[in-house]
Amino acid sequence: MKLVCCKYLGALRPTDVQGDEAFTKIKNGDLVTIEITKPRNVQHHRKFFAMMTIVYQNQEHYKSMDELLDWVKLNIGHYETSIGKFNGQVFELKRPKSISFAAMANDDFAEFYERAVTWVLSAVIPGLSKHSLDVEVENELRKF
Repeated sequence: MKLVCCKYLGALRPTDVQGDEAFTKIKNGDLVTIEITKPRNVQHHRKFFAMMTIVYQNQEHYKSMDELLDWVKLNIGHYETSIGKFNGQVFELKRPKSISFAAMANDDFAEFYERAVTWVLSAVIPGLSKHSLDVEVENELRKF
């Protein structure tokens, strides 16, 4: 069962009725396993896709937003690698990993976002400052 909790006075507290019910079933002294993740920031996710929209609209190389997204993931190292053999040849397959809310915690997405910004500023739009990119992204977000 997944619960949303809030740290209050040094202890984790449930934030809803279901969490409260689950907590009442835990006896004092019981050991439980907890996985701590911070919920993804929806605004940060939107900010990333606003940046990708700007990049996509100002280029002619990538045929779709999905293709651009795959290339971003591959270029910043967000992929899984498989080694295979075909007709005696060894090859390496790089498969982009998901950035869905279920696949990536907030801290991991923040790191992914910063690597994507660095790639955009160095490889896609060299010479553009981070400040200028941030301004463009904020303007793109205002459109929605």
